[in-house]
Amino acid sequence: MLNDQIERIKAIFVEYTPSLFYAAIILLIGVVASKLAKRWLRAILNRSRIRDDLLLKEFFLRVVSGSILLLALLTALIKLQVDVRTFIAGLGITGIILGFGLRDTLSNFAAGLLLLIYRPFRAGELIEVEGSQGVVEELTIVNMRMTTTDGVPVIMPNSKVWGAKITNYSLSNRRRLELTLKVREDETEPAIAAILSALDEDNRILKDPAAVVRVVSVANDAARLSVRAWTDPIDFQQVSGDEYVRLMAALNGKAIQIL
Repeated sequence: MLNDQIERIKAIFVEYTPSLFYAAIILLIGVVASKLAKRWLRAILNRSRIRDDLLLKEFFLRVVSGSILLLALLTALIKLQVDVRTFIAGLGITGIILGFGLRDTLSNFAAGLLLLIYRPFRAGELIEVEGSQGVVEELTIVNMRMTTTDGVPVIMPNSKVWGAKITNYSLSNRRRLELTLKVREDETEPAIAAILSALDEDNRILKDPAAVVRVVSVANDAARLSVRAWTDPIDFQQVSGDEYVRLMAALNGKAIQIL
């Protein structure tokens, strides 16, 4: 009895070993072909019109790589004498069942395709979505990853990104900075001169259009000044954080009291 079982196992091993070997070779070739195709396609895309669009390039690379691996897997299954038609039919039925449970994932996939087609933003651009402002790092088929201006990673589903208001600050050539200061009424003119001089000395402030300082109200012997200046989008966050301090230092240097 034991000898019969051993002989049966040997027969099965002898029968299926070549198929397993060839299937493993096919899968290995598929992995290598996938990597070579990605490298070849990346070189082509780097010379194409979308060479600067990292999100779209990565999407194409993933699609090509995944397709080659799927083809290798199906070929290996055929070599193992697996009925691929039954396998594909099973995937279709399973797909219908999973479709009901993965509605959100499918929605994210569709939204990801729309984002890649219409391209409201690209990798490396500063955007604001759903109250989060940051630099786009990556767009996959289901989510978008960005790093906020304070260094916090944010992963957002594509469906939420597509359905939300998207503000792309990088598409603008400049951004306006607006500050408010209050000084004594009799020191209005020297205060305006000191502010304009400080802004002119800051290389991050654009010269065209020129910075503007206006008196917006006067009450109780005090003048409220509105300061408007323009910067490059990449400098806006830094300028917003320290320009008020620089203007205060400039006024204090002229012995002008800030109220």
